[in-house]
Amino acid sequence: MTDHIFRDKAGNRGNTLNSHSRFGYKIMKRLLYRIVALSLGFASPLAFSTDAAQVSDMEQVLKNLVEENQLIGTQFVAIVNEEGLVSFDEFSQETLHFDENSQFLIASHTKAMTSTLAALLHANEEIDLNKPVVGYNKNLITNHKVDAQSITLKQLLTHTSGFTSIQHSFKTAYLGYADQAELVNALNFNTLVAPNKGFRYSNTGPIVAAMAFESTLGKPWQNLLNERIFSPLGMTNTTHEVPDKIFPSIVTANNGTRFLQGHFKTNQTMHASGGLTSTVADLSRWLQANIKQSLGNEKDSKLFELMHSKQVEQDRQYFTYQRTGYTLGWDVAQYNAETLLTRFGTYAGYSIHVSFMPEKKIGVISFTNQDIAFLLPHVIANYAYNTMLSKDNTQSLLAEESQRLQQFIDKQRLSAPSPSQIVPADGKVNSLIGSYINTQNWPQMTIYVEDNQIKVSWGVLEGVLLNVDGEYVAHFGSISRPITTSMNDDGKFMLTNGSLVYQQQ
Repeated sequence: MTDHIFRDKAGNRGNTLNSHSRFGYKIMKRLLYRIVALSLGFASPLAFSTDAAQVSDMEQVLKNLVEENQLIGTQFVAIVNEEGLVSFDEFSQETLHFDENSQFLIASHTKAMTSTLAALLHANEEIDLNKPVVGYNKNLITNHKVDAQSITLKQLLTHTSGFTSIQHSFKTAYLGYADQAELVNALNFNTLVAPNKGFRYSNTGPIVAAMAFESTLGKPWQNLLNERIFSPLGMTNTTHEVPDKIFPSIVTANNGTRFLQGHFKTNQTMHASGGLTSTVADLSRWLQANIKQSLGNEKDSKLFELMHSKQVEQDRQYFTYQRTGYTLGWDVAQYNAETLLTRFGTYAGYSIHVSFMPEKKIGVISFTNQDIAFLLPHVIANYAYNTMLSKDNTQSLLAEESQRLQQFIDKQRLSAPSPSQIVPADGKVNSLIGSYINTQNWPQMTIYVEDNQIKVSWGVLEGVLLNVDGEYVAHFGSISRPITTSMNDDGKFMLTNGSLVYQQQ
């Protein structure tokens, strides 16, 4: 199932084109590329090739990537410029309808939006990013190993605060928690402190920063985002609540079929580092605002100076991108002799690529909902950029990156779960059924029977128990955990979840 959507400069949606209008579609697309090329500043439309060998059909390349790798999910690529959404191509092997208004998790791209909110509040002098977090809430960071007096909101947002907490990360992203008090306790439990405050990416910083300015402004970060960014930009389908009709993510089985399908989050685990859902239409408005460096406010220049300029150094290779720094919420990266700002997101089967080239005034949004294909959005985004910029190495890079994608997918299939590994409800494991308690404030685990299978719950997560080469694994869709069991002196089972010890009740 394919969809090709174009918009005029006013943002009005054009007609959806089917196979009967493919010839007209190709002509339209070549004209579109010429228009966008001119918008990028090329002196002549001839500087942007309209030759069929170079200006390839984006949808066809997307289709090839899906079919060559026998994928079963939904993939899309969208191009955005200063005028908004320019083109949208989607290819799906599913019957579930997907269009530019379908909602999906944007995962860690949430960080860019949370940081933009913080920059906006700073520009309006409602908060001070250079102020220590204790100046906002002295009860947030209480672990004696952390020098809370020296940690600023800016350091939290740029991942240079020098600390994190595994329990806090798990409870916010996966497991849930009873209230804010439990979340603060988790933040200060077994806190890990780095030897210096260099760049170390994690979910902790933006979540704690949001908790800090919530304390000062008296409003949840979600409400502030809606009031200050989403509503002004017309992003009516971007939300922190799990929508009823959210597009699901797919966990792939080793035979290529669906093993599990779902969102694997609740409203409680939709956090400030990875807890927003959006649509192609809304993300296009968001990316357009970043390209134009305007939210419609008089102090936007100060805001985007923080958001788009390098704040800290990093030196990391991520797939094809050489990351050289981090702004307040975007990675600064080099790809094919171009500078771009990126902020990607992955969770369970979701993988989203959001990036733009500030100098070229163009951006790309691309996506898959299938776990083993999480590199595909980067491959098709790279192809979009290279095609739009008439790069001489467009086809050779596509071939090289497609091969890397295929190798990665093949490797992922080898370790993917199998339906045959699901533990059936029989006498061999029935003694494991029951509730298990941890003494260090990790949430309860329960092993139970459903549909003649052994199921496992952990906090708000629910999954299946697998037998993988003689060892138990609890698979929750978003994460999997090794499970070992032993018997204690009173005849009850001890269960180890990773390194966490649980006692049967």
